[in-house]
Amino acid sequence: MLNALDTQYTLGEDGQIFYQEQASNPMPGESIAMLAKGADILKPKVILLENAVTAAQDKTKLRDYVQAWLGRHIGVVLEPLVALEETGDFKAAVKGIAFQVHEALGIVPREQLASLITELDADDRRDLRSKKIRLGPILVFIPALNKPAAVRLRGLLWGLFNDKGLPMDCPKDGIVSFEIDPKAIDRLFYQAIAYPVYAKRAIRIDMLDRVISAVYDGAKEGKFKAEHKMAEWLGCSIEGLYEVLEAMGHKKVYDPAAEAEKAVEGAPKTEEAKTEDKQEETLKENGEQEKPELATFRLKKGKAFEKAQSAAKKPFVKKDKPEKSKGKRNKDTNRTPKVMSAPAKKIEDSPFAILEQLKKQSNEKS
Repeated sequence: MLNALDTQYTLGEDGQIFYQEQASNPMPGESIAMLAKGADILKPKVILLENAVTAAQDKTKLRDYVQAWLGRHIGVVLEPLVALEETGDFKAAVKGIAFQVHEALGIVPREQLASLITELDADDRRDLRSKKIRLGPILVFIPALNKPAAVRLRGLLWGLFNDKGLPMDCPKDGIVSFEIDPKAIDRLFYQAIAYPVYAKRAIRIDMLDRVISAVYDGAKEGKFKAEHKMAEWLGCSIEGLYEVLEAMGHKKVYDPAAEAEKAVEGAPKTEEAKTEDKQEETLKENGEQEKPELATFRLKKGKAFEKAQSAAKKPFVKKDKPEKSKGKRNKDTNRTPKVMSAPAKKIEDSPFAILEQLKKQSNEKS
């Protein structure tokens, strides 16, 4: 057993460790140990069981070997999380964020880290990315931990450390979201395994982050419109999407479907409504279906909201046109306009007057 391959040991979801004597056998084998709560959530203790398999072994050596195997197993399945234990010469803000993400098994509400995030510069953010930490609009998490094996192991470790009965009720492998009873579940557990709860749904963090990013990216003047792709990402109905968005703190301000229901029944259809009906009939005939317009929400007030609002309300400042360079002629702007004048000629000196005099003299002689 002390020379066995790591693959001959397996960890069950109930905290049991199994040993398979035949390396090529895919079955888990015999139970040889149980996990017990340790000082650190990622470092549980190994308790050997008394049975025929362990009886022939040196108990101290076997326990130490299995303990070392468990450490390697956790290190492989939760590699990005374990890597946060080494932050080198990173700045204090980066180390603080890494520590809290590590302690929370890979996911922390952004508002809980707000003071540390404000201290980050471009290099600090690069250091966090090197540790595979994503600073999402609402949640800070490690996307690489969304794999089913990582979800199950975190569920086991969280339950053990928090004195819960094993096995924990983890979601099925690969499921995007599922309905839960908010009053009957532990929200912290679902958050720890990367399935935060909003309204009546536990949602896998990567898809939830996609919806959140789409909300803030599409927001204008503090409002955004729900999109059909959001419901598709969450794997839920439109009403389910609305519930999730409202649970995030966004407020529905206009719902075209609800407005249509309020319309007076039996009222004559307008020409516009008749045109829409014809268009819908055409789409149905062509095997197409137009997706209805979804509700508009007011964005939850917070850092992202304030940033969007400040950008929208930024006043337009008209820049003054640069003054044209003035030449020497316009140097004195206060001078009075110069008036050009010339003395009038005497009538006698005018050639027309002389000609007139000659005509008069000729007439007198005749």
